[in-house]
Amino acid sequence: MATAIPHISTNHTNSRTTTKITTTVPNHSNNDKDTSIPDAPPSPPNDTPTQQQQPPPSKKRKKQKETHILFQTTFRKPKWSYMHLILVTPGTASLPPSTSTCTSSAEINPPKHTDDISPLLASPLLLQPLTSYLGTTGSAIPIDILKTQGRQVWLRVPRQDVRAVRASLSSWVGNVEADDVPGLRGQGGGKVRVAWRILGEAGVLGGLGGMGDGGDLFG
Repeated sequence: MATAIPHISTNHTNSRTTTKITTTVPNHSNNDKDTSIPDAPPSPPNDTPTQQQQPPPSKKRKKQKETHILFQTTFRKPKWSYMHLILVTPGTASLPPSTSTCTSSAEINPPKHTDDISPLLASPLLLQPLTSYLGTTGSAIPIDILKTQGRQVWLRVPRQDVRAVRASLSSWVGNVEADDVPGLRGQGGGKVRVAWRILGEAGVLGGLGGMGDGGDLFG
């Protein structure tokens, strides 16, 4: 490649200076080599798409969704205790408790019939052992008869008095008219000896055997 070389000459004439610039292009032979650096070839297009870098996974623990509890409480000292009793006679005292204990809701709620012990009879039969065992203190214990079925009775008594009630009923034997006892009505025979047998006891009504959640008791 030829490079122009400028030549500067100055002519002084009659106090006038003239500057002349000439350019001389040197003649290079064919043997001269081009020492210029060739341009770099264009880079081939990159066909692979640019991958977007994903952010690293967060190390924070995801908080699990907790169930929403409207209300929760624990009865550490329940106010009441529940008892399941059956009135036995000399003819039924030798039978195992399983023959008279309810084990399913179908047995708890059989077809209605009139051969059930009356609450008016069960109440004095419960008061007698309490009075004979504890005197006036026993007669002052509040006892609620929740349900009667056949010769079975479900009671609710104060928690602090349940031991005294259990001891009173376990050691009592009394007399009652045979016509007032379910299963003996119409057979005559005058008075018959009776006693209470405890089939179950729990701090909640559902804790009695075969009672489920206690709802069947009032069905």
